[in-house]
Amino acid sequence: MLKVTGETHKGAVRPQNQDIFRCSILQEDLGYAMVCDGMGGEKAGDIAAAVTTEVVDRCLKKSLRPDMGVNSIRSLMLSAISAANAIVYEQAQNDPDFSGMGSTLVLAVVSGHMFHIAHVGDSRIYMIEGEEATQLTRDHSMVQMLVDRGELTPDEAEVHPQKHYITRAVGVAPRVEADYAEYPFPECGALLLCSDGLSNYLKAEKVATQVNDCLKRGSAQPLIDFALSQGGADNVTAVLVSAC
Repeated sequence: MLKVTGETHKGAVRPQNQDIFRCSILQEDLGYAMVCDGMGGEKAGDIAAAVTTEVVDRCLKKSLRPDMGVNSIRSLMLSAISAANAIVYEQAQNDPDFSGMGSTLVLAVVSGHMFHIAHVGDSRIYMIEGEEATQLTRDHSMVQMLVDRGELTPDEAEVHPQKHYITRAVGVAPRVEADYAEYPFPECGALLLCSDGLSNYLKAEKVATQVNDCLKRGSAQPLIDFALSQGGADNVTAVLVSAC
């Protein structure tokens, strides 16, 4: 039985929350969840995240079906993201107040025994199997590029002044390339979708323990509380998808 739950908070520093999440269970083993983190100014970030969420949500609710094959689900997810990108980009071009706005996006679709993910930006998805957690997404960020090139170590990247500079976002260019992958859903496993307001504080070796604690409580709130206890320097969002 598919279960989804999520929480969001503006954090301890930011005056408003530009994170948005959406999750929906369409059938017993069919559903989806997403997290968007807006960027581009006080109002523009809100708009970009909201539009991205609404467009992708509408596309999935209209077209996602339990009998769809892997290729059809992939096409639906990527076309939904492209549609959101086009609308956000057009609004940014037509209104100077929204110039440069964009949003990160992590999206997970569960269908039967498989789950499909797509992402743009530096929000993340983790898979939890028992006491092990695996980061499934790779940040679209300047520091990740430097790590990939061997110019920075992962530890150096954690404290780099350009850590939050992302290289891809929904709505900042006429077209966007989302990374996509699919996996078998682990038996009694879970997915964590989160904004960088949470992932900035997560330690790889503790993610599984923290998520399993949330699953026992039936709420993502302990992850939000954890981020706030560490300083809450950014908006923070956590969404959990579990299969038992």
